[in-house]
Amino acid sequence: MILPKLGLTMDEGRIVAWRKRVGDPVAAGEVLFEVETDKATMEVESPTAGTLRRILFPADATAPVATVIALITETADEPLPVDGELGAQPPKPSLRDEDPPASGRAPIARRPSEVEPLAGSSSSDRVRSSPAARKRAQELGVDIGHMRGTGPGGRVTLEDVEAASSRTSPAAPSKEKREPLTRMRRAIGERMTKSVREQPQFSISRDVDMTAANAKRKTAGATYTDAIVAAAAKTLRDHPRLRARIESGELVTSDATHIGLAIALDDGLLVAVVRDADRKGLREIAAEREHLEEHARAGKLAEHELTGSVLTVSNLGTMGVDRFTAIVNPPEAAILAVGRVADRVIAKDGAPAIRPMATLTLSVDHRVADGATAARYLSTLADRLERGDL
Repeated sequence: MILPKLGLTMDEGRIVAWRKRVGDPVAAGEVLFEVETDKATMEVESPTAGTLRRILFPADATAPVATVIALITETADEPLPVDGELGAQPPKPSLRDEDPPASGRAPIARRPSEVEPLAGSSSSDRVRSSPAARKRAQELGVDIGHMRGTGPGGRVTLEDVEAASSRTSPAAPSKEKREPLTRMRRAIGERMTKSVREQPQFSISRDVDMTAANAKRKTAGATYTDAIVAAAAKTLRDHPRLRARIESGELVTSDATHIGLAIALDDGLLVAVVRDADRKGLREIAAEREHLEEHARAGKLAEHELTGSVLTVSNLGTMGVDRFTAIVNPPEAAILAVGRVADRVIAKDGAPAIRPMATLTLSVDHRVADGATAARYLSTLADRLERGDL
């Protein structure tokens, strides 16, 4: 069993938990372990059926992608390879530098040949909490086993852990607090720095009358975000340049219309993917968005829910923001920033009228498209929304 590459930017992953013990039978497609990437914590399924005979990387160890992390045999008594017969040997598992053992003792390196039965715990046995909250609780020595958080359904958030720590810790003389960046915050910083450094970007804006879109989304029981995702995807059909990306000095154009959806989490931001959004109705998109948001906040997004988007929609209008400019999410060529829908006075047929208006701002990689191409896309998108053609 190798550690799969769960996204274009993944180079390594931290094993969060093993769902099986050494010696347990494993079915093909059964969840074998959980891994934390730069985006989320994901469940990884076994590619084959058999018996889990050896675990090479225990929980909390970090491994590079494509590294052998466990051995599964067809039968329980099949001979196992000895050291050196596995091909390229993985480095000895160790705890990350920013995650020292609570005891202060150095971690004990285990030989890859050891058979290590690890206690696994199911998700039902754990307190509802984000991966960042669990990691921070471990760093601060906070027991979240019996906490009820302030998040949805009593979910323990990063803020809950910090608050619990401040109640139990003695007052510090300094007003400053120093802490290591989480894996997600580091990944966001690296990706956005790469985007600004390597992708020359420009932005254009358009005010849109959302009257027709509002009526259409209400009928479908959907949100404004759902309406904009639907319209953005359908508009992409006739604008292939905005489905393209630069890869190894070449322009690669995808025939897919997978739309990325920026989702705010306690400890950062990730982009989940609504696949083939142009083929789906508003009700279907609304249901899929809710599913993605639930998985994102539980840290359980699957690989196909995190990869393949060609354009991202980021809606801060739900937080009262009127307009903003977003940074392109590489390797995509464009991102659509959505401001809030609010009543404004506009000129309609030569007379003042009050209409629900929203400002859409499209940021584009100038290597892929020019201003005229971006303007045509944004104009077509605005017309579609104003017609309610979703």
